[in-house]
Amino acid sequence: MGKAKQKKSGFRGLLSSPSLVALAAAVLVVFALSLVSYVRRGGFWSPEVEAKVFMSGRRGGGKSSGGDTKRVFAFQGEVLSDAERLREASALSLAGMLLAAQRNLDRQPITSVEGLLSSLRMDGAIPPGMQLDKSGTAASSAYAIYYVRYRSSPLAVEVVSVGKEKLSGPPFLVRLPDDEFSQNALTYYVAPKAEGSVTVPGAFALPAQIISMGWQPVTFKSNAVSADDAEKGKQWLAGGK
Repeated sequence: MGKAKQKKSGFRGLLSSPSLVALAAAVLVVFALSLVSYVRRGGFWSPEVEAKVFMSGRRGGGKSSGGDTKRVFAFQGEVLSDAERLREASALSLAGMLLAAQRNLDRQPITSVEGLLSSLRMDGAIPPGMQLDKSGTAASSAYAIYYVRYRSSPLAVEVVSVGKEKLSGPPFLVRLPDDEFSQNALTYYVAPKAEGSVTVPGAFALPAQIISMGWQPVTFKSNAVSADDAEKGKQWLAGGK
């Protein structure tokens, strides 16, 4: 019991780290900015729209009847699905990265992706609405399946998201630490839109290799982080003091 409490308290202690502040801010900004394109298309302030269904082949010239009128929630479709997928993938990769870094500091390194996801489950750190797959290397939610990749040295976590819904966008890949295409930003890679199967890059492939396969980097700016905080975050991830 004491050991379990110590592990949980250690994980919660990460909340005060500068790295967590920077990464959490990036995740929140990603989710917020993912909604911008939807807002520009009409906004979520219109809670519902009225859709009339006209049934052909009926008497009366195909006019709609009172029972054919449906109320449809407007905030749905590809934009919402992809925003939720990005939020969940970012949260899962962030939780995995922080837990693995903490275990390294405790000299109890996690050696496999199965061990990482199992530890997240035991610590109650799996994002809400997500369940672990029986394979032990993936998680799923109502929106997508998330294939997790893990590397203990140098420490890194990748999550490949494949949407479940017909209106979902193409697969994408979230990686931590970020590839740093630009300062104070979170970058993820989006697969090319194509019919049929999509070739997924190998685990922890170089950015040039990912881009050569048609996957495009998408960067979201976050709030500015001072050089001192950024350096402290890098030292913390590397296990320094």
